Amino acid sequence: MASKSLAILSAAYCLGQATLVQAAPEVSSLQSALTILKDNDLWEQHTTRTASAILVEAAKTLANGQAACAALSETLWAPEVQGQAFSAGLNNTLSYQHYLGKFSKKELFWIAPVTDKPCRAISGTGEIKALDCSRQYRLPTLCTHSAPVSNITTSNPAPQYQITVNTGIHKITGFRDSAGFRFDGVRYAHPAQRFQHSTVFDSPGSSNALAFGDMCVQGDGGSEDCLFLNIATPYLPPAFPGHTKDLKPVMFVIHGGGYTHNSGNMVNYDGVNLASRGDVVVVKLNYRLGAFGFLATDTPGSGITGNYGIGDMVTALKWVSANIAAFGGDPRRVTIGGESAGAASTLVLMASKAAKGLFHAGIVESSVGGYSTDSILNYAPTLAQSNTAFQGILTSTGCQSAADPINCIKTIPAADLLAADTNDVWSIVKDDILIRSTRGLPVASREYIANVPIIMGVNRDEWAVFTSPEFSGYTGDPTSAYEYLEFSGGEQSVFGRIRERNITDFANHPAFPLDTGGNPATAAFNLTVRVLTNGFARCKTWSQAYLLAKNHRLPKIFLYEANRSYQPTLFTVPECEPPVGGSPADEYFKCHSGIVDTNLGALIWSGLMPRDALDIPFSQLLVDYWSSFAWNHEPNPKNKYLEARGYWNTLSQVKKTGEWKALKWRNPTMRWLQWDGYQRGLSEVEQCSAMDLGLTYLENQN
Repeated sequence: MASKSLAILSAAYCLGQATLVQAAPEVSSLQSALTILKDNDLWEQHTTRTASAILVEAAKTLANGQAACAALSETLWAPEVQGQAFSAGLNNTLSYQHYLGKFSKKELFWIAPVTDKPCRAISGTGEIKALDCSRQYRLPTLCTHSAPVSNITTSNPAPQYQITVNTGIHKITGFRDSAGFRFDGVRYAHPAQRFQHSTVFDSPGSSNALAFGDMCVQGDGGSEDCLFLNIATPYLPPAFPGHTKDLKPVMFVIHGGGYTHNSGNMVNYDGVNLASRGDVVVVKLNYRLGAFGFLATDTPGSGITGNYGIGDMVTALKWVSANIAAFGGDPRRVTIGGESAGAASTLVLMASKAAKGLFHAGIVESSVGGYSTDSILNYAPTLAQSNTAFQGILTSTGCQSAADPINCIKTIPAADLLAADTNDVWSIVKDDILIRSTRGLPVASREYIANVPIIMGVNRDEWAVFTSPEFSGYTGDPTSAYEYLEFSGGEQSVFGRIRERNITDFANHPAFPLDTGGNPATAAFNLTVRVLTNGFARCKTWSQAYLLAKNHRLPKIFLYEANRSYQPTLFTVPECEPPVGGSPADEYFKCHSGIVDTNLGALIWSGLMPRDALDIPFSQLLVDYWSSFAWNHEPNPKNKYLEARGYWNTLSQVKKTGEWKALKWRNPTMRWLQWDGYQRGLSEVEQCSAMDLGLTYLENQN
């Protein structure tokens, strides 16, 4: 995600990396898998689905089941407690366990006794039975689940909610909130030296993961010791060696920010609701940014080869491959994805043999390219071509005049290097370590690309947020599109001058007729947004998807354009919001980053309250699309799955709007992503062709 500032504030509960491990039960001591049963409708504290429990899955005697609950600082679950009626959520969560084949519908679960029934159990359909206490039944157990809701400002990692996982070489203590188990601030790499690639953390010992680790150095702070990731999971497997049964797909989320800012700690990147509702394990990471992550040169002996931020992603994927099973994740089913620079990184990893076998699907949201600078994988410059930025950094830091400039740039204080780092957008490079081609993503050549299915798409008006006077600083009173285009795409552009084309040509182009019947300034703004969205995002995405399908480079591609959005609180302008007094049903711009909170199920978590009756159902739908893709490599949830989970809003949409179809290059279509969405032809194809960015334009660059 891009931002006006060079960094986004972390959630208020990020208290820094803890150093002492609190006493907490180990999963191994419970001798059972644990599942948080939460019927997550994404309404957070406002939900009517209030019944939740911790399922201790192993069959135990009543006494041992009670002991397991006590170890978790909980008691046996009771349906008589206010808000805990079986029909208020436990019905759907146990129905889903039946769907997974883990328990039969006749299975009984221990629950709390009452005066005349000292041994009680409940079936998966809600039938309560009194059992003969003398017979020593062995049943799975339902424990209470009292952990509170987390949100943008509040989390409670108190000792009673803590749990310890053993990866085999390292014990990690996390905690649970109402939606799932959280392990925030897990070290995935040894502290990396500046301008050296990271290595997988594999030291024995124990650590806390109760608060986010430091973000990587950026405009408002951070540390060079920042290589941490955050895990959210609804399920912890029993700590038996080699246990692989019942593991969940992993969704590996890469944050955006132009490779200069943000982190996996960002408030609207929280993954616990996606994990809970989608029954997946969500991993978010920090990676090195700006000059710290991407400075490169071919200066002999320097060893500064760039791509350190990308290397951190590979290291994190290797850590996931080795350790995620301990957190309930299946290392054989990893979907990587992200928005903006996170999308670009997904494409980079798809083109890198260094990441081969570490992931199995990809999600590419709002990848930038076309008329943009080289940073977002139009092509990868060589180390020699990166020297201009390198020499600029040497000069700005004063290292150019040092006796040993290379040693100087490697050892100056981080604050001094950050102060000298004025590059708005950093670039991957052809380093012959991670990236071996200057072609970027090889959509037409036969160079290596991971053979994985992908979801790929854009928001309808990506560039409106950057074109807005509030963001761009434009103070004129334009009477023609030329003035806006000159400012937004010319020398004063927030992204620098566009080399490939003088886009002011399109101010009077027949493919972009100007609305002459309304306000000239509004018409100029609208045309500018249309041209820049095409030039910076849409046309490149269409060409990539089309050529990947035409050349049979990937097994399946699911394309979309989002026509409903909700901007993150820290990255919005008036143009990207419904009109004052209006609703999302009214016309407004669907801007860059506009579906990040929505498809992670983090709207209310992030403080974005529903604007109408469809905001939360639409978020449910996107979470169900995205998690279905992680499970099945198809974004179309299965009807029986939706029925089992009681996801009636999504089920009604799936039945009403039909299948999201994979792209066919001979007749390319996409999903128009909104409430009551549908399959349709690609938008703006004629305009992209007029801009020399037609469906085949990338063929000539491969």
